[in-house]
Amino acid sequence: MIATIEIEFDSEMDAKQVLNSINPDNTPLPVGISIDTNQTEKRVKLRIECSRGIDSLRSTVEDIMSAIDLSVRTIDTIE
Repeated sequence: MIATIEIEFDSEMDAKQVLNSINPDNTPLPVGISIDTNQTEKRVKLRIECSRGIDSLRSTVEDIMSAIDLSVRTIDTIE
């Protein structure tokens, strides 16, 4: 199973900060899960591949979205 998430931020700097804040959480990953991330200008794209079943994929997506939410709220607080 594969999930793709693409998020556009207000600025290229915000996108970079969010990506940098979630990347350390991406390793080490459990066997059967891979996450590829990239940034293009104001967009962050994540590709999550999971062979462990839909519940594992859902949990992984929820964890990533929670980390992104925390990062965005932190950026908003600082600005």
